[in-house]
Amino acid sequence: MTSVRLLSLALALGIAIVLITLGGTNSLAYAALFLLATAPGLPLGFVLFGRRHAGSWIAGALLGYAASCLVVWLAIFTHHASTLVFSLLWLTALVLSVGISRVIPLRGKSALVTLPAWTTRDTAALLLVLLLVPILVGRPFARIGSVDENGDKRYRAYFTADFVWHTALTAELKKHDQPPVNPYLAPEPIHYYWTYFLVPAAAGPMAGADVELSLKVNAVGTALLLVASAFLAAWAALPAYAFAVAGALAIVILAASAEGLAAIAYVIQQGQGLGGLRNLNVDALSRGVGGLRIDDLPRAMWYTPQHSMSYALGLAALPVAIVGGLDAGLVAIGIAGLVLGASVAMNPFVGGLLCAVYGLTVLGRWWRLRGPFIPVVRHAVAIVPVLAALGWASINKVAEGAGGTLQFGLTGPAANAPLIAFALSFGPLLPLIVLGLLPQRRVALSDIWPALSGIVLVVLVMHLATMTVDEFWIGFRTGHLFFVLVPAVIVRGLLWLRDQSSRQLAGLVVAAVLLAGLPTTIIDAFNAQDVENTSEGIGLQWTLHLTPEQQAGLAWLRANTPPTAIVQAEPLVRGRDAWSLIPSFAERRMAAGEPISLLHVPDYDSKSDQVQRIYAYPDAKQAWDAARELGIEYLWLDRTDREAYLNTAKFGDHPEFFAPVFTGGDVAIYQVNRDDIAKKSGTR
Repeated sequence: MTSVRLLSLALALGIAIVLITLGGTNSLAYAALFLLATAPGLPLGFVLFGRRHAGSWIAGALLGYAASCLVVWLAIFTHHASTLVFSLLWLTALVLSVGISRVIPLRGKSALVTLPAWTTRDTAALLLVLLLVPILVGRPFARIGSVDENGDKRYRAYFTADFVWHTALTAELKKHDQPPVNPYLAPEPIHYYWTYFLVPAAAGPMAGADVELSLKVNAVGTALLLVASAFLAAWAALPAYAFAVAGALAIVILAASAEGLAAIAYVIQQGQGLGGLRNLNVDALSRGVGGLRIDDLPRAMWYTPQHSMSYALGLAALPVAIVGGLDAGLVAIGIAGLVLGASVAMNPFVGGLLCAVYGLTVLGRWWRLRGPFIPVVRHAVAIVPVLAALGWASINKVAEGAGGTLQFGLTGPAANAPLIAFALSFGPLLPLIVLGLLPQRRVALSDIWPALSGIVLVVLVMHLATMTVDEFWIGFRTGHLFFVLVPAVIVRGLLWLRDQSSRQLAGLVVAAVLLAGLPTTIIDAFNAQDVENTSEGIGLQWTLHLTPEQQAGLAWLRANTPPTAIVQAEPLVRGRDAWSLIPSFAERRMAAGEPISLLHVPDYDSKSDQVQRIYAYPDAKQAWDAARELGIEYLWLDRTDREAYLNTAKFGDHPEFFAPVFTGGDVAIYQVNRDDIAKKSGTR
């Protein structure tokens, strides 16, 4: 059996084990639908890079996923959302893609852009790095919502910040309202880039998968596409060095940050022993010096697949600029524009930066040749789909208000110990990056211009742009962009080491990089699945527990209330732990919440204060009036509320205002009676 077949079998087996562990046959059914969701883009991918080239499958699958998102949105936007309509529109998109690909003139070529030949060596290198995905995501995903011996469901931070929010958002998209409603401020619309979540919202019910399972399987597929696209972008610049590309990308994924070493030193110095590492947010220790927080790529796979999809799409367009360059035709540029536009639709900020990298790549080609400028202008065709994506984002108000929060200049965390923070977040990679800039005979510096220009761009944006409502958000996004762009530079550094007479030097440098960077990923991967940790972190519990009584109450709400019902839990007392209890686990809306994963607006605070008064009022009628004013239909009560408020008995004592509809253990749910029911009771 050849190495490619062995690696293919190993990858397939690893993915299958992960999927079956996550959800058995429902998980496999959803995975099949995920594959189908990528299909509409494959014909265009084939015509762009050639049917026999891996690049066509990667770019085509990414474009297909974006097309499937558009299909779901179109059905919802036209108020015809149903499984049948989703399926018919998906089939229409596939047929349209096939039809367009058939009429595109290739003029005797096998593809619009002739990439370097793809060999079994390249396949083996890609498969090797893809094997990291099931290794990294399998255990953490399997433990999201796992059940302990007491029947409690457990959710580990920082899945409690991102995954539970994605659950609430996907549940909201399943309701097919246009525009989607903010489940923390109903009935106001939500302003968030929700494009990625349209596929799990539509495909989950078809596969018989609940929202959580749909998101997990979708994230597995997205992680594979991210790694494949990052490999393709670096390989397109350095096609002769496939295994070096795989090695560089593996180093970036596994050993990018020195924060793990710093964490080990810290807990030992504090006398805590290595067990203290369980209580550290290890990939955010740069915050200890007041600097920017940069998440490594495993966190993109675990926590933010929507951003990962945007990264992957933007990267998939780069081979058109890298290989096609100034000779690329209008159709090829147009398809690249579609891919870039899809990246913008997933995340306008990330997509915009990757559009800039695409433009810098084209300008670099022109500068290298110093020919006519007309071929550069021809690439402006790619702007048309990007502008369409921005228009789509504007229509759907996915980023409304975000622009007004931007602040420019070296301020905030970026201004605090920037060199130390940068060294902590990127330190292990820096020696290889420096070596990648040295003169050498194998690869010209101009060959890595796309990566180099992109890195400079994102580092500048990382330090000179800030969102006032979230000082770390831009650092998170630009840090990930740094990591997905840098492998080509690291390849050049590895090749420089290879050319040295001392193989021992090369081995020592690579070993030092791994020794410095691997601890961060090992500790972070362990902590991501450590649902046994019941300690309290900074402002939150490391593990959120849902008791059997809470699960029963949440299940009752899902089964017995309308999907659009407004069910209120007190948001302030739950802080950063169970902040999304109702939207995520009951899949119902709240009139007021304090979402930690959305841009903060004053209404969250003012309406949460109003809700707090409902629980604090000693008088039931006052509480009822306040609940009616906010449009609340059901109130949630559990141990958290009873411990925080002395007046919760008023709800059960006054059924004329609050009718008990569910009681189980310390959980009670009350329906807020309508005005006419209260009048009939004779109390009003």
